[in-house]
Amino acid sequence: MKTNLKKIKTKKRKITFGMLLIFFLLFSTYSVLAFQKESVTRTTKNVGSYMQKGVFQHKAFFSNVSLYGNVKSMEYYPKDITESIAGVYVYTLTPGEEITGKYKLTIVTTYYTSKGKEKIIFWEEKLVERSGDLENGMIVEAISFDLNEINKRTTEVTEGLGIKRLSRDIKIIVQVSAKGKVNGKEVNEKFEQTINMVIDSGNGLIYFTNEEVKTKKNLVDREVKTNFLSVLGKPTSVSTAKKAFPILALLSALPIFGMVYTAKANGAKDGLEDLKRYIIKGIPNKVDKKITLATEEDLRKTFDLIDKPIMHYQEGDNDVYAIVDDGIVYEYRRDLEES
Repeated sequence: MKTNLKKIKTKKRKITFGMLLIFFLLFSTYSVLAFQKESVTRTTKNVGSYMQKGVFQHKAFFSNVSLYGNVKSMEYYPKDITESIAGVYVYTLTPGEEITGKYKLTIVTTYYTSKGKEKIIFWEEKLVERSGDLENGMIVEAISFDLNEINKRTTEVTEGLGIKRLSRDIKIIVQVSAKGKVNGKEVNEKFEQTINMVIDSGNGLIYFTNEEVKTKKNLVDREVKTNFLSVLGKPTSVSTAKKAFPILALLSALPIFGMVYTAKANGAKDGLEDLKRYIIKGIPNKVDKKITLATEEDLRKTFDLIDKPIMHYQEGDNDVYAIVDDGIVYEYRRDLEES
């Protein structure tokens, strides 16, 4: 009865071990498959674009009309015959039918002197400061410069500061904040442009820099698609699989390691390990009397007293260890499962 129970327990342990091993391999396989795939797939699609553009268009009025006439638009203006410059600043965000926002336009004159590469500013004043709202994503502002007034003001500032070698910068600064929809997409943009008016006494020229600025942006649709892994015919998100299956593989591996360790530990505890070199294969014959030994220790003591080889054979479900002396066999039996 005891032997049958041990057999049943052993069979159960083997079945359990096999099932745990199958689960471990299964979960490990799915873990590897999960980590070979991205959790999501991101795609982008171009659905349109929009452009911001700021342009300052200008022309000059001359005191000497013999060459250019009274008025002409040029890249460089002769300083000594230019009386004034008039122009129009235009900002557009296109398509701008659904664009609103605000803008600020400022013209600033800065008076300074240079010390090496360092610019030392002595005086700064605003000639113009305007603000307003965008109309269909557009600004139109008229700008004019009276060269006589500019030169007159420069003389006043120079005399007021008492500095003869005083330089001057004139800048048109435009700041725009636009928002709305383009092709059904929300747009929120900042735009800034600084246009420099250069009055070059050395070359005798007047000209502008950074008169035109363009920026273009694309509108895109971004789609995020969750990827799935087929687990026993059922879809499971890759993100979930990456979290769950490594944990399940670990949980199924722990009992396996425990069972292997226990089996090794039990195997190492063979009470007859020290007697192995005295054990031989064989079955006793011509035995007159049999004495049963209850424990491994009894077998060991008998061996020490008689000092004869220990015969080992299997009978049924038992390992049998026997010592024969003068027709008497001293026999110790243990279940095969304990060996």
